[in-house]
Amino acid sequence: MSIFVIVFFPLLLSLGAWQVVRGFDKQDVLDQYDFNKSLAPIESYELSMEGIEKNYYRTVSLEGQFMQESYLLDNRIYRQKSGYEIFSLFKTDSNNYFLINRGWADKKETTKMKFPKKVRIQGLYTPFKRFGLNLSKEAPSYGWPKLVQELSFQQALNDLSPEYNPQPAVIQLSAGSPGAFEPIWRPTIFKAARHYGYAVQWFGLALVLLISYIYFGTQKDNNEHN
Repeated sequence: MSIFVIVFFPLLLSLGAWQVVRGFDKQDVLDQYDFNKSLAPIESYELSMEGIEKNYYRTVSLEGQFMQESYLLDNRIYRQKSGYEIFSLFKTDSNNYFLINRGWADKKETTKMKFPKKVRIQGLYTPFKRFGLNLSKEAPSYGWPKLVQELSFQQALNDLSPEYNPQPAVIQLSAGSPGAFEPIWRPTIFKAARHYGYAVQWFGLALVLLISYIYFGTQKDNNEHN
C-alpha cells in the first residue's frame, strides 16, 4: 500500500498541476483574443511593425487575389454534416502571401473555391497551429486543391513554392468577406474552466488516496495493539 501511494500520489498531483497550467494558458489565449478582436482593423503591412505574437487575433485587412493553391481539410463535421475546411493561399498587392482559412463547406460547394478577381478581405490573424489529425499518416493528394487529413505550417512550406514564403499565421476569414464559406474556427476547443474542473478531479483523487492510506494505516495499528 505504501509503494502504491508513493507512486500514484505524486502522479495525481502532477496531473492536477498540468491541468491548472493548461487552464492558465487557455485563459491567456482567450484574454488576448477578446482584447485584440475589439481593436480597430489594421492593414497587412502593419503586421511587421510589432512582434508577431502581439498581433495574434487582430482583425487584418488585405487586398489582393486568391490563388489556385488550396487545401481541403477532410473530415470536418459541422451540424452533423461532413465536409471540408478550406485553406487558400492569398497574394496581397504588396506581394506578401497568407494562408486563408475560408471556413467550412460541403463537398458540393468546393466548386466555388476559385475567386479570380482582385478582392479586399478581412479576417483574424491567428497562430498557425496544426489543423486536423492524420492518424493513419496518409500522404496528401497530389496537385491542387490538395486533400489532406492534417495541415501544419511545415507541411505548407514543403508544398508551396519557395518564392511564396507564407507568413507563419493563418487568417481566419470573416463571414462577410468575398470568398468566405461557413466560419467554424474557435481560438480554443476547451475553455479554461474545463481544465480547472479536470484539475479538481485529479487533486480530489489524490486527497482520497491520502485519506484512505491514513485511515487504513490507523486501523491496522489499532488492530495490532488490540
